[in-house]
Amino acid sequence: MTNYILSMMAVNWLILMLFPCVHPAPNIILFIADDLGYGDLGCYGNTSVRTPQIDSLARDGVKMTQHLTAASTCTPSRSAFLTGRYPVRTGMAATGLMRVNTWPYSSCGLPSSEITFAEQTKKAGYLNGYIGKWHLGLHKDRIGDFEHHPLKQGFDYFYGTIGTNLDDFGYETKVITNQRPYWYGELFTIWAVTAVALWSLLRSKYIGTVMFIVLITLWTVPIICVYLLFENFTLLSSFVHRNFELVEQPIRLAGLSQRLVNEGVEFMQNATVARQPFLLVMSWIHMHVAIKTAKQFEGRSQFGRYGDALEELDWSVGAILKALEQLGHGDNTLIYFTSDNGGHLEIGTDGGYNGFLKGGKTHGAPDGGIRVPGIVKWPSVLPRGKVTDEPTSLMDIYNLVSTAVGVNLPSDREIDGEDILPLLKGDVSVSPREFMFHYCGNRLEAARYRPKGGSKTWKLVTHEPNLIPGSKLCQFVCSCNFNIHLATPKLYDMTSDPGETTPIDSNSKLYRDITPIIQNAIYNHKNSIKPVESQFTWAKLAPKLTWQPCCNGHFPFNCECIDPKYSENFTL
Repeated sequence: MTNYILSMMAVNWLILMLFPCVHPAPNIILFIADDLGYGDLGCYGNTSVRTPQIDSLARDGVKMTQHLTAASTCTPSRSAFLTGRYPVRTGMAATGLMRVNTWPYSSCGLPSSEITFAEQTKKAGYLNGYIGKWHLGLHKDRIGDFEHHPLKQGFDYFYGTIGTNLDDFGYETKVITNQRPYWYGELFTIWAVTAVALWSLLRSKYIGTVMFIVLITLWTVPIICVYLLFENFTLLSSFVHRNFELVEQPIRLAGLSQRLVNEGVEFMQNATVARQPFLLVMSWIHMHVAIKTAKQFEGRSQFGRYGDALEELDWSVGAILKALEQLGHGDNTLIYFTSDNGGHLEIGTDGGYNGFLKGGKTHGAPDGGIRVPGIVKWPSVLPRGKVTDEPTSLMDIYNLVSTAVGVNLPSDREIDGEDILPLLKGDVSVSPREFMFHYCGNRLEAARYRPKGGSKTWKLVTHEPNLIPGSKLCQFVCSCNFNIHLATPKLYDMTSDPGETTPIDSNSKLYRDITPIIQNAIYNHKNSIKPVESQFTWAKLAPKLTWQPCCNGHFPFNCECIDPKYSENFTL
């Protein structure tokens, strides 16, 4: 990195000498929170939690009130964010029950053939850093190939978690039993039913003793393996990497925000010394469970540890903004803030608040899982305090970044992002997004329609989550497989009914006029999807135990280490 920075210093010095009047390229900072609810922030109507730093971005920039992700879960949403493409185009849309990349040392991940916005800025000579949660894979075919790693996706520096945060990393409880309280009973029942059936065959002499032993063994071993996988998430998934090196195992959640801030600030300092424009993605661990904060944030909020973490998240954003100003980049930096999906309702007080929206994380097409805060501040370009209610997408940031750095979009693939810069500037009042498609896994379950005239946005829903009557929570388990197919699709006016409470009468002229337009768009969209290798097969999702790292011992024994750069007492 040092030699690279020195060489870039020389190049930039030469450019400045030859072209002293060239306007400097804008720096770019993209903040993405994890599982933050639509109604969690002060600037989105929450009056009970303090988020002054994030609120300042809305005050000094543009707030998007109908900003949507491409999925209601982390991995596919983040893939769409980085590539500007629906996950179904890149193989990052789940085909079964497992909808995220749960084990970092699996072969599931964002294909290196995809062109991320970091690869776009790279074409313009940017220094690119990614700090925080990645959740898009590591190795592909063999240990050490790092084909899914951030440094193979256009980034020059990485510090953070390859996987995600989980209850197991910080709580007495485990993620599997928190989300499936009867998990052990279910697993035993699955085993027992088959065991009883085999015993009956043995008693009836349809099979012999040897065959019974063979079959019961073949059935018991995978059940035990499944049990061990879900019981050992901390051993199998709790890591912090710096570039390609494992530096912390397991993750120390308390104080992690401070370490991420320090890494982000150092990256900006290095880019400044190199006189090189930079792209910095700050991908926060908050607000995903397990929730742990530094001691100075414990008990600061009236809403328990979720509120404490929200205030720490806000402080973290403020610390980066302060450093940006101190480095002299405040007026020439495009800053964006969002979340990868909505709040997770099923986990109670540790989950986010989605306000008036229906549903939440993992639910599929309801807006509570896919409608998130979206704020853009760009002092030299965008007006202050502007609010747009037009539909926009995280995928549009791909186009915005490409435009900001002066690089054309890739021409060899479908880019689903739209150019929203004229909308943000106020040059136009209608979103460039006429249609938007909402998936649960690889199944399209709803579509949005914003006609070019008028002010309405419509949403046609073909599938709904199976919710507990009278609540916003899933009845059994939040899974696309359990979502209910509607015999007659429901049409909502999202302008007057953003909570999706009152569908338009299916016998009305309005329904008959709008529905065919959306159905035709769905048909055309589906025809634009080309077959692609899925990253969500069980073979790819399963952890490769021979790939598992162990920083101070031999897997699975004594796998613990602390990054020497950060002592246990490190603070900012």
